[in-house]
Amino acid sequence: MSGGESLIDAGLAAWLEASDAPLEIDFGCHRGAFLVGMAALHLDRRFLGIEKQVDRVDKCNARIGREGLANALAVAGTGVEALAVLPAGCATVFHLSFPDPWPKRKHAGRRVFQAAFLRQVRRVLVPGGVLKLMTDDRPYFEEMCQLTAGGWREVPWDDGRERVETAFEITFRKRGVAPCRRALCAV
Repeated sequence: MSGGESLIDAGLAAWLEASDAPLEIDFGCHRGAFLVGMAALHLDRRFLGIEKQVDRVDKCNARIGREGLANALAVAGTGVEALAVLPAGCATVFHLSFPDPWPKRKHAGRRVFQAAFLRQVRRVLVPGGVLKLMTDDRPYFEEMCQLTAGGWREVPWDDGRERVETAFEITFRKRGVAPCRRALCAV
């Protein structure tokens, strides 16, 4: 896909149907460092990146193409709408790393992690699927924990696989800031 095609494009459906390998979603994949890195490490899995900025989607897909990774794809999409077009039970892991915290109270409604979004995440995860949350913003993290207090249980973050750090994770670690993170499974 090129030109920042939307999730609704038939190309996504064809890519999803082309393999039954486990799917991981990287929501807000930014420039794709985590997405591409994980796809290169785990060729037995598929990685779908969802990003609102079309130019980032195009650059990510160009990198995926240069590296010859048929198991990765980035698509343009935002919020609940992006998830609503995905098939139910299609993903084994859903990564949400460093979403924009919109720290001012008047902007809180712009945060992606809200009840409607969480319902869509639950819908796209397979039974036993894992939601991995990470942020450097403690108040936002506490809000995420409150939203997942019912109907989710914490599971170990480390799943035994080699993992690539996100660009933001690297930046914050260099500053001495340990990100808040949590892995959850729907109950």
